[in-house]
Order: sequence, then C-alpha cells, then structure tokens
Amino acid sequence: MDDLLKKAEKYALAYAETEIPSVHVFHASPHFREAVQAAKELAKGYNMTPEEIIDIQIAMWFHDLGFSGGGENHEERSMEIAESFLNKEAVEEARIEKVKQYIAATDRSHKPDGLMEEIVNDADTAHIGSKKYFDILGLLRTEWESRLGKKYDEEEWLKLNIEFLEEHRFYSGLAKTKYGRRKRKNMLKLQKRYQELLDFKREKIEGADPNELMSVPKKADRGVETMFRVTLRNHNNLSRIADNKANIMLSINAIMLSIVISSLTPKLDSNPRLIIPTIIIIIVCLISIILATLSTRPKITSANYSDEKFLSSRFNILFFGNFYQMPLDKFEWGIQNLMKNEKLLYSSLSKDLYYLGLVLAKKYRYLYIGYNVFMYGLVVAAIAFIISFLPDGPV
Repeated sequence: MDDLLKKAEKYALAYAETEIPSVHVFHASPHFREAVQAAKELAKGYNMTPEEIIDIQIAMWFHDLGFSGGGENHEERSMEIAESFLNKEAVEEARIEKVKQYIAATDRSHKPDGLMEEIVNDADTAHIGSKKYFDILGLLRTEWESRLGKKYDEEEWLKLNIEFLEEHRFYSGLAKTKYGRRKRKNMLKLQKRYQELLDFKREKIEGADPNELMSVPKKADRGVETMFRVTLRNHNNLSRIADNKANIMLSINAIMLSIVISSLTPKLDSNPRLIIPTIIIIIVCLISIILATLSTRPKITSANYSDEKFLSSRFNILFFGNFYQMPLDKFEWGIQNLMKNEKLLYSSLSKDLYYLGLVLAKKYRYLYIGYNVFMYGLVVAAIAFIISFLPDGPV
C-alpha cells in the first residue's frame, strides 16, 4: 500500500474516533472502510493508474469527516480537512484539487462529471446494493433519530427509503452490474414490508373491533434491536480476535519448540550448561501451547428441552447446542413462537449474549495467563542462557 494512503487511513480513522459525535453510528469507521473498498474495486475494474486508485481511496477516507460539524454542508468541511492533511504531507496542488473534486462528487445533489466522479458517487452508496443493507439501514435510522431528535414510525421510515431508492441511481456500468441486482431485491423487500403494513392497518380499520386495535403488540423500539445487533456482533468480533491471538501463540511456540529440539538438544551432551535454560524454554512453550489450545478448544453445552422450559424462558432455542438434538417439528414450533412473542424473543437473545460473554471471559482468561507465561518465561529463559555462558556459570 502507498505510504500516503496508509497515513490517510490512519488519520481518518483517528479523526472519526475523536471528532465525529457518537450519535453518528452510520457515518463512522465501518462506512469509511466499505466505501474505500468499493471505490478500490470499481477503480481497478476500469484499469486505472495506481495514483488514480490511491487518490480515489484517499477521497473516500475523508469524504464524511465533515460530519464532525454536523450533516449540513459536511462535504465542504471534508474537503477542508483533506486539503489540510495533504498540504502537511507536501502533496502537489493539482493532486489535492483532484481529491477535493472527488469528495465534492459524493454530494447527493451533485451529478457526476466523468468516470472518476461516478466511481466515488457509486462507492458512497454501495451499501444500497449490499446484503447488509437492512442492518445498515437500522444504523442510519438510529443516527437520524438521535441527530434530529425525531422518531420515525415504521410507515414513515419505509416510505422515506423507498422514495430514496426510486430516485437513486448507480452511474458507472460496473457499479450497475455489481450492485444493481441486490439493490432491486432490497427495493422489493422495502416495498413488500410497506404494503404489508398498509394492508395490516386497512384490515384493522375496516374489519376489526376498534377495541382490538389497542391490543396490537407494540413493535420493539429500534434502539433495542440495534443494541442487540451491535452487541452480539461486537462479541463475535472479540471471539474472532481471541482465536487469532491463540493461533499466533500456537504458531510461535510450535516454531520455537521445533528450533529448540532440533538445534539445542543434540548439543546438551557436549555442553551441559545448556540443560537448565533448554528445559525452561521447553516448559514455557508447552504451557503456552496448552493455554492457547484451551482458549480455542470447542465445547458443546446442551440442555434438555421441554415446552414448559421454553415457554417460561428457561431454554434458549437460538443456541445450536440446545436445539441440535430437537426434532425438526419442535424446533419450527419454537421459532414460530419466538416470532410471535416479543418478550420470549428478547429473553432468548439476552441468554445468547450472556453465554457468549461467559465463553469470551474463559477465552481471554486463558489467553491472559498464556501470554504472561510466554512473556515472563522468555525473560527467565534468556537470563538462564546468559548465566550458563558466564565463566563461573553452572555446569
């Protein structure tokens, strides 16, 4: 990766973390990363020069940093932030102007002029043609409600997004091919939800007892759904990070063991001074490997199912360790009940989150001990090696 691009990424992520208000849950680092990746893929698809590809990515890193001062005219502030950064990096003026031009092209009211502007405009809205569209839409709704101090009801929110998708277009041919089909699917889902909501209201008004309208369960607040989604995703990410750390520990210690056994062990007969430090480093590696293995060792816990346990929220049907031995008809019945009973649903999600947290705690406890054993053990082994080579060292 180009050095300037690395610096731009580091600067943008740090700026977003410290300067953009926390209410902006959509206009945050994940959106920047996705926009940069989309711009990079589209630019490479048109065989652009390395400098052009880098400039487009830099523009996407900076294009929404202006939200530090609010949503109004944020593109202009983003251009100023980018210009200040690039000037400090001694980038030539012509190149700075290009980056600013690309940032300006992300304005929804701006019609792109040329392929480069089409790419940045398409990259900025690539999430519309993504499988994660509805998750992202939830973040955008939370951000708007927090920033504007307004609550959108379901009908209003669906209508607003349908109108936006009807007006939106991808400009570059590659973006149309890459994102167009999924965008149409997302549009159909929005329209279907909107129509079902209208039909539901119409049936209630025309055919139901007026008193029955008051008994319709209230839909859970969007913030609750976002809380569960974000928290569960964060815990899953932490679990992956723990597994990666364990894999690193396993690899390093396995390599060290193989080197020690192949290089030092044959020399112990002729050089007995090395026996103690060699034993120390072997023990340290073995303990580290055992702890890293324990942190990643899979374990399936299960509970005996009964309808009574499930309906009283004492059985989490969403955990595979519980449902994998259930008959299919029982599982389908349970899922149907979850979808109908909001209290039961959120109770199951809460249990899922709780037990995921317990697993994470165990993983990180083993990793903490393992990394400490490895770190301090290496220090002790190094000291033992140094002592063994001293003139009066132990023989």
